[in-house]
Amino acid sequence: MGIKSSEHIREDSLKNTNWTREQALACFNLYCRIPFGKLHSTNPSIIAFAKTIGRTPSAVAMKLVNFASLDPAQKKRNIKGLGNVSSLDRAIWEEFQATPNSVAEQSEEEFNRLSVSIESPLETEPQLPEGPTERQLSRPMRLVQSFFSRAVLASYGFKCSFCGLEVRSLLNASHIIPWKVSVELRADPRNGFCLCVLHDRAFDRGLMSVDADSRLLVSKRVKKTNPVPLHRVGLLDLEGQRINLPGRFLPDAKCLEHHRKSVFE
Repeated sequence: MGIKSSEHIREDSLKNTNWTREQALACFNLYCRIPFGKLHSTNPSIIAFAKTIGRTPSAVAMKLVNFASLDPAQKKRNIKGLGNVSSLDRAIWEEFQATPNSVAEQSEEEFNRLSVSIESPLETEPQLPEGPTERQLSRPMRLVQSFFSRAVLASYGFKCSFCGLEVRSLLNASHIIPWKVSVELRADPRNGFCLCVLHDRAFDRGLMSVDADSRLLVSKRVKKTNPVPLHRVGLLDLEGQRINLPGRFLPDAKCLEHHRKSVFE
């Protein structure tokens, strides 16, 4: 009979230990921070998180994959969980679909409370949009904006959805329905794109949009003869091209329709 490793002994001892809501919320937050292809037990961030909450990396990785199995974007790719999605996991996922701001804030709080030492994919912390409402709600809204930025950038694998640029210092998490227009959708990554600074501004100003078939639209306002190379390559040549879709949290069709009707010119 073989001798069990310390990892297996720890797993056995924790098999009957239920996850608390606080741990599950922090783990959901971790799921939103890590690109889908890196949800494995050898990921240093998962190892660090597991150590902090007293669980094994394998247990945390399984929890992350189970969250992924609830995501419609993963269901389209036939990604399935491990057959043990808990009622708590499902409840948090459903709560996030209904009230993304609330779950985003709670999950950021729980993750930050753990003080997990993991590599940050962001070169700078997200900046909170300015305005009287945001000044009054600075703390919760800062948590919401931080969650949104991390979730959107990770979902797109830190690559511009329109052009594929992968220079992280030139990428933004952009709202489809603007921050000031919809409070309810501020944290929802389905209301976002990862865009480079050029396409972030073009999308925000209504110079570009996305049709129902995930193809790029370019406004007549930017069409001109003899454009400079950047103008042609960065705007005109992209018309009709399919965008790079995220690994999770697919852009919401109603949000895109709103952008085409209310923002795009």
